[in-house]
Amino acid sequence: MIGRKGFLGAIALASAVLLAGCSSKNNTDTKVLADTSKQVFAAIRARRQNKGPQPVVQVTAEQLANTKVAALQVNPEQRGGSDFLRRVTQRNDDQFGTVSVWRASDGALLHIRGGVLVGSRGIGTDIISSDATPTIRAISGARSGQGERRYFISNGDYTDTELVLSCDIDNLGREDTQIVNLKFSTTHLRETCVGGANNKVRITNDYWVQPGNGLVRRSRQWTGPLSGYFELVLLKS
Repeated sequence: MIGRKGFLGAIALASAVLLAGCSSKNNTDTKVLADTSKQVFAAIRARRQNKGPQPVVQVTAEQLANTKVAALQVNPEQRGGSDFLRRVTQRNDDQFGTVSVWRASDGALLHIRGGVLVGSRGIGTDIISSDATPTIRAISGARSGQGERRYFISNGDYTDTELVLSCDIDNLGREDTQIVNLKFSTTHLRETCVGGANNKVRITNDYWVQPGNGLVRRSRQWTGPLSGYFELVLLKS
């Protein structure tokens, strides 16, 4: 659950259905459902008992193998826990990079262009839109770069505030990235941005990019002043 409604039991159902590939016709799928539900309900109990942030859900190799649809695991750093998002649409327009829209278990949406978060709905102080063209170009070639990031951040009503940042993208070299039981050779890019009033806003985003296809296998991205940073793990593309 990544939305502002809190950590509700719906995440367990969404996680189980997603990771079981929307099927429970055999013993393997039933076990996947049970294993995932146990992890998520344990997190719910910890939250209700005021034990602090709920833990990240650990996906197993069996669960990943039984995932039949595009899946994105989201781990909010401040709130803890995990949610598993479905890709509901993809589109190409006149800007650089394909936009994918991912839906959370509570209906919140993340808009991701070329692996970069450029919009959100339903997570609090949403990113209404963001121009991240220099970052997306750097990611597409797994190389360094620089440029301007322009955000429009919701004020919680029908207005928004523009935030303009100057960003540098550094290539930190090759790193192996582990996604459950799979290992990918990736290039680690780090985006450091400074701006806002008196340059008081500073954000740092990290991307682990697979050379050749430009897939961002894992990332840590700023999602706004209220939600902070999310870890995004591409389970299935």
